[in-house]
Amino acid sequence: MFFKKREKIKKRVICPIPVILEIIQETIDIDAGLAQFIICLDGKRHRVGLISDYDSSRGFFDPLFYLDNQEFNTFEHFKAEAVLDGELFAQKTNCVEVIDADEGVTKFPWYVQFEDYVV
Repeated sequence: MFFKKREKIKKRVICPIPVILEIIQETIDIDAGLAQFIICLDGKRHRVGLISDYDSSRGFFDPLFYLDNQEFNTFEHFKAEAVLDGELFAQKTNCVEVIDADEGVTKFPWYVQFEDYVV
């Protein structure tokens, strides 16, 4: 997912699920409207994240939190109801490989969080 400029070697990011949730929360906290990931858990790919609409006068609005085909209007509902493999996603502590992320997530300040999990 990440490349070192000089080496041109692709590095993998493997992090605990709570890190993904922290990044989504930080996205909300700074009033940004996008934090999208494709993660791999136990050999299966999953889409997880936050998207929202944007208007120059209103800013970001109508957020949508999702995990695969499950959709939620608030982060609280997402954490309380999003299920993966029969367990609440927000309670899982498994490590996942981040296969892809939107460009904003791979840049400061979130990139710093991912640097700790590059292998």
